[in-house]
Amino acid sequence: WLKASGPRILVGVCAWAWPLGCMSAQSQVWVWRPAASEKDAALEHPSDVPFDDEVLSKVRFVDQVRGPRLARISPASLLQTKGTQVLIAEHGATREVPKSAILPWYEGLLLLEELEVQGESGRPAAWCSDELKTVLEQERSKFRNNQLSSALYTEKRLITTAVTGTRFVDADDKEWTYRRENLRGDDKLSLGLGEGEEGGGFFKIRDIIGYLPPWEAFCSEKCGFYQDFYQVRWDFPHSEVDYSRVENGSAATVGATWEPDECIPAHLDPLRVAAKRAWIKKRREREQRIVDEKARAQAAPKRRAEPEATPASAKRPPPEAQKAPEVVKKARFRRDGVPLERDLFRAARGHDFVPGDIEKTFGGVRTGWPKKPEEYPKGFGCAEPPGFCWEGCDCMDDQRPQRPWETNKGWLEDPTRNAAANTAIDALSAQTRFVRRRGQVTKMCFFETPQTVLPNQVHARAALDLANAVERAVMSVLKAMPLPGIAASQEVRAHIPARVLLFEDLDYEPLRFEASLPGGGELPRWLGVDPDDGRLSAEGAPQVSQPLQLKVEFLHAEGIVGAVPCGILPAGPEVWKDITPPVALRFADASACPLERGTRDALQEHFSAVFDFQGGVARERTLGEWLEAMSRILRMLRSAAVSNVALAAAHRAPPQRAVVQGRGP
Repeated sequence: WLKASGPRILVGVCAWAWPLGCMSAQSQVWVWRPAASEKDAALEHPSDVPFDDEVLSKVRFVDQVRGPRLARISPASLLQTKGTQVLIAEHGATREVPKSAILPWYEGLLLLEELEVQGESGRPAAWCSDELKTVLEQERSKFRNNQLSSALYTEKRLITTAVTGTRFVDADDKEWTYRRENLRGDDKLSLGLGEGEEGGGFFKIRDIIGYLPPWEAFCSEKCGFYQDFYQVRWDFPHSEVDYSRVENGSAATVGATWEPDECIPAHLDPLRVAAKRAWIKKRREREQRIVDEKARAQAAPKRRAEPEATPASAKRPPPEAQKAPEVVKKARFRRDGVPLERDLFRAARGHDFVPGDIEKTFGGVRTGWPKKPEEYPKGFGCAEPPGFCWEGCDCMDDQRPQRPWETNKGWLEDPTRNAAANTAIDALSAQTRFVRRRGQVTKMCFFETPQTVLPNQVHARAALDLANAVERAVMSVLKAMPLPGIAASQEVRAHIPARVLLFEDLDYEPLRFEASLPGGGELPRWLGVDPDDGRLSAEGAPQVSQPLQLKVEFLHAEGIVGAVPCGILPAGPEVWKDITPPVALRFADASACPLERGTRDALQEHFSAVFDFQGGVARERTLGEWLEAMSRILRMLRSAAVSNVALAAAHRAPPQRAVVQGRGP
């Protein structure tokens, strides 16, 4: 027994205890090994990113020798840890390996699970053997719902620990190797981020918008190293560059790349922690959905067993005698012979609803209202005043006009209050320089501001002029849509943007779209315009030699409120690529288009989706994507012209900027 200093605390130590400074605990771990099967192959740590080695960089990024092609994991037992070395038992033999070659057991299971997902998508790892898959299945069965939780592990083990590179120096000049603890996640620190300066291998960034844990980054084509990876959105001018074809570029966000943890300085720890928390939240929701789907599948009734096969000697009925499955025909008329009432939101559906004789039952509502206290449920009563109804009272009949005594509430009359209200109205009416009293003749009383005094209209007029230019561009594209462009817009289908083409108080989504040929004829079978949302389809289109003209009408509840002529060309150039630059360059010219700064900042992001301001050319976008983006821009411009809601520069907080070290954006 050893006795600690201070109070008498006894600590038991076995006779075979390791010397002071050593830790002994036999536990399951994973050990990194070279992916190559050669016996003498040396381990190249999967977290090491070759920044200064040109030859090794070519191997990693050009030859794609990284991730599962570089390293693999093998199960082992941890026997002893002493300093930077550990003693492990593997396949009946013991050996010493660097501590950095050890991977926690649960973390290795998450890596195997990610490799399992990659294998199902057609990218299997050659070393992920049946033996490892069996280990994964056995370990998963020990947990609730037979499911590992990457969200829980990240929250408990990695939220304040960074999986980084071979050498990382923090803000306190402390050096870390592969794992760095005590991340500073204080949100107050992020408020101190300034503009930053570029130089010495550092580049300014705008924000960190995504996170990948090391086991997912290891298997990702955009990452490939066993580190925490972050999706970094760079500052201008790099924010306008499309990095989707770069080895670590983001395909979903313009001006963003995936960067390893060791490239991000320690003073950006608050952004690290925030990105991890956002990832944990999304992953927890995803894991819960998987659990719910499993529960629903288990609760579903089992399929009935199929009948036994008929013996070959048994006589089978002829094919024509076998009953075909019944096809339920859709009705076109109601039971009384009248056509179905079309659904307001789903044009392909109809309704057969015939209300009964309401007038026969309505009398009971008028006369059956409780008129005595005992007719109300216990604890309930009528409002007092006006009090209970009486025999013959018809106050529940809303089809008759109100009587004078019903519109005069004598119990609310207060002479002093009335006099004060009239004085206030008269005082406001006297302010004729900015307000006008209406309704003295019609008795529809209200106040309105004079229409002759208007605020500064420079910004509103600029927004409206640019909106008109965008509207003309959209109309030009709708009149010359190439048929291949419609067929190519599958993920974001081309549509008729009704809200762009309707005006004033009618510019909201129609209830129905109706398309026809100019003479009123039906569209060809291969061409479709969805009556619910106006999306175009051209499945099985034949070789068309002549342009096709059509008219699309927009219907609100009150009927047709607008129409637009459209044209479909057999082939031809993608006209939206030629139309986009003049509109975008007009927006970029602050003297020709003097928009309010807040409005310009908001529109810049959306214009960048269709136009590369740095290169001065239109981006590669399908017809559907272009219409979607330009429709959004037009609606924003119309709002900016009338609402005046953009924040002024003095009240708008600057975007977070800092610097990140690395290969550069």
